[in-house]
Amino acid sequence: MKDFGQLLTAVVTPFDQNGIISTDTFWRLCKKLVHEKSDGIVLSGTTGESPNLSMKDREILYSTAIDSVGNEASIIAGTGTYSTKETVEITKMATNLGVDGIMIVTPYYSKPSQYGIIKHFEEVSKVTDLPVMAYNIPGRTSKLIELSTLEKLVDDIGIHSIKDAVGDLSFSRDELKLLNERCHIYCGNDNETIEFMKMGAKGVVSVASHIVGKQIKNLITSVLDDKLSDAEDIHTNLIDLFVALFQEPSPGPVKYLLTETWEDVGQPLLPITSISPKFEDELLNIYKEIK
Repeated sequence: MKDFGQLLTAVVTPFDQNGIISTDTFWRLCKKLVHEKSDGIVLSGTTGESPNLSMKDREILYSTAIDSVGNEASIIAGTGTYSTKETVEITKMATNLGVDGIMIVTPYYSKPSQYGIIKHFEEVSKVTDLPVMAYNIPGRTSKLIELSTLEKLVDDIGIHSIKDAVGDLSFSRDELKLLNERCHIYCGNDNETIEFMKMGAKGVVSVASHIVGKQIKNLITSVLDDKLSDAEDIHTNLIDLFVALFQEPSPGPVKYLLTETWEDVGQPLLPITSISPKFEDELLNIYKEIK
């Protein structure tokens, strides 16, 4: 089974003042993330502002990432939309460009049945031979991929991995017991990383790794090495940041921190806005308090 790695970063999309992708900044950002211990990068997902990206935007992101990191990291393209037809076309393009994997989110807005979700993944999987990650995030899509459906996706369609951003550790525990030997399961919420790793997950698709990638990789390694006290210390040190990055609509907070601590990545595109002025100092102080 293809190994994407343990620490995957859900990458922001940098924009200039006119809302155009800042290609040079994105190239450097991919390099930075790999240097700071990301094993893979996930492009054009929630954090990458996928609903605002055109087909050309996505092509620019995928080709730039390939040029930047090449074989140094896994490159996973988030190709999922609410439309099966559109998802198929984006997946074809990403596959032809040479990414390493595909991430497909549950179709949002249309609220498909579980059978409809299965048919969606089935149609998309027909057009790529790359490993496919199912992205389960009912808080944004309004539709949970149920355990029985996930099992069908894995066994009947050959889904390679699952990004679990369900936010229900009881669900995730059952999921890991049922499917962990048949596919790779990734935590989709930074604040749950330590619990997922204790339960045997493969790793995490992280937002905070833009800022504290090395620490998160150390947390993962500590759990795997059975150094749980060390892992707990790292988690305690980072938990305020994990929470703060979603205190206002994402990716506003992480883009603000990147701009303040690294390089200007621009503002989110509407309808997401930059963080409120009153939150700026609070977020910076949380970052500065990390040991």
